[in-house]
Amino acid sequence: MSREILEPFLKVMPVLKEILQEDVFVSVTDTSTFLYYRPGNNVDVKIKIGSKIPVEDLLYKTVKEGKGYSAVVPKEVFGIPFRGVTYPVKDAENNVIGAVGVGRSLDRQVKLEESADTLFSGLEETSASIEEINSGSEEMNRMITSMSEITKQAEKQIEESNEIISMIQNIASQSNLLGLNAAIEAARSGEQGKGFAVVASEMRKLAQSSGESSQKVSNALSQINNNIKNIFETVNRVQSVSEKQVTAMKEITATLEEITASAQTMTEISKVE
Repeated sequence: MSREILEPFLKVMPVLKEILQEDVFVSVTDTSTFLYYRPGNNVDVKIKIGSKIPVEDLLYKTVKEGKGYSAVVPKEVFGIPFRGVTYPVKDAENNVIGAVGVGRSLDRQVKLEESADTLFSGLEETSASIEEINSGSEEMNRMITSMSEITKQAEKQIEESNEIISMIQNIASQSNLLGLNAAIEAARSGEQGKGFAVVASEMRKLAQSSGESSQKVSNALSQINNNIKNIFETVNRVQSVSEKQVTAMKEITATLEEITASAQTMTEISKVE
């Protein structure tokens, strides 16, 4: 009678893999012995038909306790991780007469989990690197802004220096004119004006020297001013690029945060329990 009840399971189990379209292995037992076993494509627990049910097997507990079990077997045991599910077969009087067992490969799921973990870790590291670059870009932008302010101040100081140089040149010009007038008056004074003529000559030389020096300083300041203007223009261009870079980095960071969140969700979904 028990065999008759188990017979439908013995007919269905050989085609269960095709019905489910999954990599599964199947087995049927009576209360002590394996009556049927078919390995999966990749999962094979090496059951021999006619052998006794091992005490550590879930099927043994199912037969003894009359209830089904489900457990994940790690890949270290048979080389491929799988989930084993058992179900008791009972007669009309509710007596256990056997059991069926199905094992479904979790290899793809585990690989998905590992890939998701790797992706998640990689994204976290990338996000950290992007955040560091973003922080550096913002710091560089602040430095460029500070440099721009310093350049403006230097340009203003040069303008003030040019005013001073212009004043010195005017003084030198007037001194030269005074020296020329003094030389004329000394010449008119004859012998008595000779000593004053020497002083007038030295005064003109000093005025001329001051004028030449101030002109050189003015030329140098003009060149510096031109260089500062070029620097200022370059700083403005760099600042514009830096601001765009900061904006782009923030957008990349936001995108990476979304991808990281998706990867984390995928990781959680793919967890084998």
